[in-house]
This record gives sequence, C-alpha cells and structure tokens, in this order.
Amino acid sequence: MACTRHRSMGVTMFRVMLLLATAAVAAALVAGTQLGLVDLPGKELVGSHPVLSRPQITVTTRPGELALRERGTVTVQAGAPALPGNRIELDTAGPHGLGFNKVSSAVLDENLQATLTVTGRDFLGSYKYWARMPATGTYQEGKSASFVIDIVASAAPVAPTCGGQAPLKADGSTWTCTFDDEFDGSTLDRRYWVPQVTRTSGFTTGTRQRYACAEDTPETIAVTGGNLELSLVELPATVRCGHGKRSKFAFGQVMHFQTFSQTYGKYEVRAKIPGLQVPGSQQSFWLWPKKNSYGAWPASGEIDFAELYSYTAGVNRPYLHYLPGETARGTNKNVTHARCPIDLDAFNTYGVEWAPGRITVLVNGEVCFTDDYSSVARAGQGKYSPFDKPFYLAMNQAMGDIGNEYDPAVVPDRLTTQVDYVRIWK
Repeated sequence: MACTRHRSMGVTMFRVMLLLATAAVAAALVAGTQLGLVDLPGKELVGSHPVLSRPQITVTTRPGELALRERGTVTVQAGAPALPGNRIELDTAGPHGLGFNKVSSAVLDENLQATLTVTGRDFLGSYKYWARMPATGTYQEGKSASFVIDIVASAAPVAPTCGGQAPLKADGSTWTCTFDDEFDGSTLDRRYWVPQVTRTSGFTTGTRQRYACAEDTPETIAVTGGNLELSLVELPATVRCGHGKRSKFAFGQVMHFQTFSQTYGKYEVRAKIPGLQVPGSQQSFWLWPKKNSYGAWPASGEIDFAELYSYTAGVNRPYLHYLPGETARGTNKNVTHARCPIDLDAFNTYGVEWAPGRITVLVNGEVCFTDDYSSVARAGQGKYSPFDKPFYLAMNQAMGDIGNEYDPAVVPDRLTTQVDYVRIWK
C-alpha cells in the first residue's frame, strides 16, 4: 500500500510540473521569446515562408453567345508575377456545376496576353467560363472573373437560293428552297455542318478487324476549290480514337445534327466519288431521324438515297430502313434492291423526294426507284410512320465494311469524295 501511495504521489507531482512548464512556454511565446531557437541551424525556415503573389487575370474580349458547335475566342491579359511563356487555360463548370473542365490552353506572349479557343457546344443553354493560371513554384493560382456564354440555335440561312430557278413538283407547283451550301468559301460552315468524331460518338466505319475512326481534321474534312472534300486517309501512325479504339485510318463525315432538319421535302447532293473499282471504299448520303420517335433503329427509319460501294463501282444502291426484325422482301422493302447507274469518276447528282407515303430516289434527275411505304406502317403509329417526323442529312467518305473490305495493299492511302453542293427544298 505504501509503495503504491508513493508512486501515485510521484505521478501527481510530475503532472503538476509538466503543466507549469507548459504554462511557462506559452507565456514565453506570448512575450516573443524565441526559446533558444535563434541559435538552431535552419532558423530562417521557422515562421519566415515567403507569401507567393497571385497573378491578376483580366478577360479583355469574349463572345456573349455562340451558335451550336460554333467556335469562338477569348482574349486575356495577365499581370505580374506571370511571365511570357507561362501557360494559361480556359475552364468551364463541370456537369451539374460540380468541378471544372479545361476547354483550351495557350501560352502568354511578350505582353502577357493570350488568345484561348472556346470549343463548340452540343446543347443549347448558358455556360460559365473563366481563365486560370495553375499554381507554380513562383506564384499562386490566378483566376479571372467568371463570365457566361449563351449557346443558341443557328439562324436559318439567309434567303437560300438553291442555285436559282426552283424545280417543279409533280403537281406543277415549285419547291421552296430551305437550305443550300455551294461550298464556295474556304472553311466548313460549322453553324450547320457537324463533323462526326469517334472520340465523342464511338462511331467507326469498316470491319472489326480493320476500321477507320471519324476525325475532324483538315486531312479528312476540307472546303477548297468550290467543293467540300471528305476523305478516307491512312495515317502515318496508329492513333487512339477514344472508347477503347485505335486505328491507322481516319475518315470524314459531316451532318446536320441538331442544326437543321425537316419533315418531307426534296434533297439533292452533287458529288464526285473516287473512281476506285476494287473493294475498300464506301460513300453515303442519307437522312437520319432527329429523334427515335418509334424506337431504336430501324423502327424510326433511315433514308439512304445514295450508297456507293467500290466493289460494285458505277452503281448507286439506295436503301430504306423501317421494318424491325428480318428484312422484308416484298413490294415495300426494308432494304431495296435498286441498282442505278452513275457516271464513274465524274460528278453525279443524288437526290430524294420525300412525301407522305412515298419516297422517290433520283440519280442525275432520273427516277431510280419509288417506294410507297404507307402499307407497312404499324398500327397506332400513324399512316405515314416512321417517315412522318423530322430527319437530318449526313454525308461521308467511309471505309468499306463486310463484303467490301479495305485492303491497304491495293487501295490508295487517300480517297476523297468531292461535294459540289447540297440543296434542300420543301
């Protein structure tokens, strides 16, 4: 018992002395005493970290609104301690306002200025942006004030003419031009034409063993010499396309996705396809539903008014898709068997006249085939379904698929389809 009591008293005394020592240290700190640290090596590191300054960033010009997928630019001015050559980026709020995504980046010039690219948006709405310089060892992170860019629908083409004189309908009345592009400039009009990109869509052409990725580059999509050029090219090296895909081949495709669509009308594309007469190449001009109103493909329809395969060179093989399940092979066909001759290695016009209950495909102004699809409409969908909803146009220069496989040993490393014009009436 005595030993236990002595140990308890010793512990108590130790605790009292520890409390007194702690109080003394606290008092010394309040009084400014350095507690002997003044003589310790490295004392300059204690309580003397320099405070890094933060570069000021001002957005000097920026767009207030952009059309769907239209690109724009933002100019910025940075201040010290930023230096020429430092990197600056444009950021935007992440999904649901959480976090942020980098939009583009640039380096500051000798005047500490930079121009940043605003990439096109796929959906209407208002989006927040700001410029930012990430922190480095010489300065803290700097950010500009945020600003908003409104993404709006593209304006309708100003008084499209579709080449002048309006064509006549079967009843003698004239068609009304609703869209045309003569491709007389030097750049793609991205207010209306949306490039297909595998990285965002996962879409490729070809076969599982050899396929081409859709790329938006000057090598695959260009406007020159009065034509839109869509190309299938062999790349110097294999590239990653996104969605776990990689390829040494790229192709060009443009479409009116979310920019222009209509129900019924007359479409005409004047184009020259490569004169290749061995398997490997395919060109398509087609109408795709704006929405899957009647279900997944093919229930909502597809109008391929031009499908051209190099293994059957000199022939247009248009297709219509609208029946689910097995291909129908009757008067009204899900897949047509029309084979319409074209002029090889020359410009041809490919067209379709789409009316309630009837689709007529034309080549060089002559009827290729007419399909009355009204009798295959399923109950409850309407007499003229599925072709009674808005569709939009798409065009590509693709790699051949099964039965028309691409062989790099015999196919040139570049194939280009030239489109002289696209004209649409209603």
